[in-house]
Amino acid sequence: MHDVVIIGGGAGGLVVASVAAQLGLDVVLINKEENMGGDCLHYGCVPSKTLIKSASVAHTMAHANRWGLTSVDTQIDINAINTTIKNVIDSIQVHDSRERFEELGCEVLTGDATFTSPTQIEVNGKKIDGRRFVIATGSSAFIPPIKGLSETTFLTNEDMYSLPTLPKSMVILGGGPIGVEMAQAYSRLGTDVSIVELAPRLLPRMDKGASKILADVFRDEGISVHVDSEVVEVLEQGENKQVVLKNGQMLSAETLLVAIGRRPVVDALNLEKAKVGYTANGIKVNKKMQTSNKKIYACGDVTGEMLLTHVAELQAGVVIANLIFKMPKKISYDVIPAVVYTDPEVAQVGISVEQCEALKKGEIHQFDVSQLDRAITDNNKAGTAKILTRNGRVVGAHIISPHAGELIHELALAIQENMKVSKITSLVHAYPSYSQLNKRLAGQYFTNRLFSPFTKKIVAFLNKLF
Repeated sequence: MHDVVIIGGGAGGLVVASVAAQLGLDVVLINKEENMGGDCLHYGCVPSKTLIKSASVAHTMAHANRWGLTSVDTQIDINAINTTIKNVIDSIQVHDSRERFEELGCEVLTGDATFTSPTQIEVNGKKIDGRRFVIATGSSAFIPPIKGLSETTFLTNEDMYSLPTLPKSMVILGGGPIGVEMAQAYSRLGTDVSIVELAPRLLPRMDKGASKILADVFRDEGISVHVDSEVVEVLEQGENKQVVLKNGQMLSAETLLVAIGRRPVVDALNLEKAKVGYTANGIKVNKKMQTSNKKIYACGDVTGEMLLTHVAELQAGVVIANLIFKMPKKISYDVIPAVVYTDPEVAQVGISVEQCEALKKGEIHQFDVSQLDRAITDNNKAGTAKILTRNGRVVGAHIISPHAGELIHELALAIQENMKVSKITSLVHAYPSYSQLNKRLAGQYFTNRLFSPFTKKIVAFLNKLF
């Protein structure tokens, strides 16, 4: 009987497998596909950021006159971009390869794993017994039950990075992170893009102000934004796809991308045999990442909790503490940065503006990117930053700006360590760097206090006295 059997070779599963094997445990690692690394490496984070970079360079070249240079009419070769994406994946794949994990001591198997009992799975006809199991099978694109969609040719994130030709036009269903990133990337490469979101705004889980700024940027770049719009039917008419909205409007495009959400990959697992509870949102786990069967753990997207690679890694760490080291450790999602890699980037951590407004001593302070010297020198002035405080300590932050995904971590640390705002303002930030945005933002907390009538009276008294 094996010590640990891990189902899924994505971020969460690989972290657990690596540590368990290097500590000498008997580990079996099962991945559905030959190439490990999960959705993030092959169809998500890595290829999307590579595509976004190519699109960003093309956009910069086409708008070089913003920086006193001659704009260039770029010729987009989508196959060359596809090759670049593949090369990037291949470079990172080395760290997640079958060979590497076999060298670490794992037995690596390829195929679908199915539970036959709470202590046994079957892969390609082979029965495997384990003392403990970790389910890390990830998620896949959710396909909504829209009339006509199942009879229409459409793309998901799994198809976006190997298109044989650049689409002339595209309708994207879903204004979440995947939808907005792909909308801007393909628009900048030359595709005529329309994006449709059911909620009243893009990025409904991010800050409202950031959503509005991003929508304005999109419209300025020529992207057609349809929010508060329900799709009631999809039709395939010749070479085009027709998307019918509830308000009667019809959108037509060569390509249709479905990016409405994700669903856990559990169908083939036969979880009932393992006595593992789950819903349509994912496998149910406790704070120790244990399922309803305490000898079976789960981590990553399959749990339905914040579908982010760094959250999968965090969850894997909790699994390692409890399963391997027998140290009781509980998961906390209180300080999890979330980043959307549009231009400008959108990032947040901690509580929302609405939650802060409900606090007895909550305060919200804002600083516009247009006032930041480095943003002015770069001619990238769209955006704003908000810092949320309670009793003078940082409890949340929301940023839409260049490099927001990097800037958010200083504020995340402040929340995690329960820092006073003064800790940020007292730290010297290099000028003129984008990091000054955090210092200037934190400084807004003290502005009204510093220049209050009371402070002016104190200063007047001291200057008369001395």
